Amino acid sequence: MNREDLLNTLNKATANATDVFFDLYIEYLENGEEPEEALQIILEYPKIIGDSEDKNPLTIQRPDERKITLMFEDLICGTANRIAEMNPEQKDFYKKLYKIIFLSDSDLYPKSKEEKVIALKILSETAADVPYFQITKTDPISREEFALAMDTLHPQICEVLSMLRRSFPTVHERTAQILRIADSISDSKKRIIFWNFVIHQLQNNDD
Repeated sequence: MNREDLLNTLNKATANATDVFFDLYIEYLENGEEPEEALQIILEYPKIIGDSEDKNPLTIQRPDERKITLMFEDLICGTANRIAEMNPEQKDFYKKLYKIIFLSDSDLYPKSKEEKVIALKILSETAADVPYFQITKTDPISREEFALAMDTLHPQICEVLSMLRRSFPTVHERTAQILRIADSISDSKKRIIFWNFVIHQLQNNDD
């Protein structure tokens, strides 16, 4: 499979999104020589695929798409989530995903061409675990280590709280200040604990 050709197709796709996914499925998954790799490239494509404003597909009518989506969305997203929970290597994730969803013998999974096209669209637009990245193992941090680190990080914690409360002209300037403080922490576990604190504060602010 020519990776550049697929990326070029994705970059130039300006038709209705469903029609684009239909063509992608036929050319690269159903008839392609390396469908698992094609699936990975499509699902990792960082831009919106097709024209989301075009509401008039030519290949699958909207009522049919809604019906197929209702039938399969939870199953497809749940399958992606279950494979992700197994934490395989990145390429293995997409191989399992392709095999289970597009090659399954089970009647629970998509069978017709139209169903598989919409399955691809659901994976690209809806599945929370796509694109997928493997979680790498890290050294655990005990409660004692966490408590001790929080004590030693007191100056940095106070400073970052100040930066989070201050008004900045742009988000980038606040981010630069937080990164500056984090860079002053040389110990990797203490940096993890510091960022854990920052993320927790940001999540609380969002709530």
